[in-house]
This record gives sequence, structure tokens and C-alpha cells, in this order.
Amino acid sequence: MYPIRKITPSEVPEALSLALEVFMQFEAPDYKPEGVESFKRDIVENEEFIESCKQGVCPIYAAFDNGKIIGIIGMRSNKTHINLVFTKREYHRQGVATAIFNYLLADLLKENPSLKEITLNSSPYGKPFYLHLGFTPTSEELEADGIIYTPMKYSIH
Repeated sequence: MYPIRKITPSEVPEALSLALEVFMQFEAPDYKPEGVESFKRDIVENEEFIESCKQGVCPIYAAFDNGKIIGIIGMRSNKTHINLVFTKREYHRQGVATAIFNYLLADLLKENPSLKEITLNSSPYGKPFYLHLGFTPTSEELEADGIIYTPMKYSIH
């Protein structure tokens, strides 16, 4: 398997570039222009979020192949909500995101052993993957600022 770890501040631009690349390939075709702009504004062009990632306040976990980021999972500062899950196209269906999730979960439980659940808002494209991991929908599909999503949670036993 590929090495997995939290990214360093200098790797944040590469991670967010990967997020935008994969978003444009797999998510954007299903979204209205407003949704694409929302994603860019809220994530890849949001200086406050970028700075929080660089400071480790919003941790990003990544898998690497020959030193290059091939997949990421990012979290909000509360460390209970996942807000980024992207894997480069050529690494899909190889267990990369599952391995990152398992690493992230173990890391979070070391830091907070009483953690009971992790939440995320799944895109239509990602929903089958999250169901496979054991996430369950907490409501029907919603739309906000052009972003289509299903709120989901993962219960930790």
C-alpha cells in the first residue's frame, strides 16, 4: 500500500490542487455553475481555510506514490467532520481512500478516545463509497449554494 500521513504546511497547495482536479473531473459535471463556484470559493480559494490547513487546525491526511499526493481526506477544525475526500483518477478503486480513512480514524481515536461519530456531506458520486465504509445517511439529498449532498455519519463502536 501507499504511505499515509498528515500533510505538511508546504504540501497544502498540492493537496488542494488535487482536490480541485478531481472535483472538476467527477463532481462538476453534475453541478450547476453555482456549485462549482461555491466549491472553489469555500475550499481552494478560501485563504482562511488554506491557512487553517497549513497550521494543522484543519488536518489533511494523504496517501503518497513516489512522493506525490494521490489521495486526500481533510477535516474541519472540530475533527469530527470530513470536508474533503479526493483520489486521483488513476488510483480509484485501489483502496487508497479507504486506507486514508482507516489511518485518519486511528489517529483521531488516539487523540480523542471518546469520539463517537464522524460526519460528512456526501456528493452523489461519493455516496456508494461512503456506504461501503459504513457511513449512513442522516437525511435525504440536499442542495445548498449549488452543492448537491447527502449528510451522513459514521458511528464508532
